[in-house]
Amino acid sequence: MDFPAIVTAIFGAFVVFGGVMGYVKAKSKASLIAGGITGGLLLLSAFLMARGITAGAILGIVVSLLLIGQFGPSLAKKFKVMPNLLVVILGLITLGTLVFSFFR
Repeated sequence: MDFPAIVTAIFGAFVVFGGVMGYVKAKSKASLIAGGITGGLLLLSAFLMARGITAGAILGIVVSLLLIGQFGPSLAKKFKVMPNLLVVILGLITLGTLVFSFFR
């Protein structure tokens, strides 16, 4: 498996875990659903990239941008390490890795 797929899979697993933790700690069904969907899409993206399908990288870029767009403004308003800062940092790392590999 290549590096971009591994980075995307790690980010996807973190997002799924974050959604579950949001549900456990705050009983937030929205966190569970959103984390499950976006994390699942990132894991699907990693799977597709591992199979050599270019659509996987595009899907990973789109989902990473959506997560950065969701958590970035929250981070700017109120600095919270979990989940805002961690999602933004991992999203930027994933996005950079995917864009670099996509145009390579």
